[in-house]
Amino acid sequence: HAGPPPKGMKRPATQWVKPGLIGRVKHLRGEEDLRHASLQDFREEK
Repeated sequence: HAGPPPKGMKRPATQWVKPGLIGRVKHLRGEEDLRHASLQDFREEK
């Protein structure tokens, strides 16, 4: 569900939306961060 914007964020033109897609991502193993990621597929959230 979409929550309030982060505190201190002043962007009046920003429109927050609810997430609706779930993606499956492939990335380098052994990395703490999501590096060199590629989108494998996605689906609508149930």
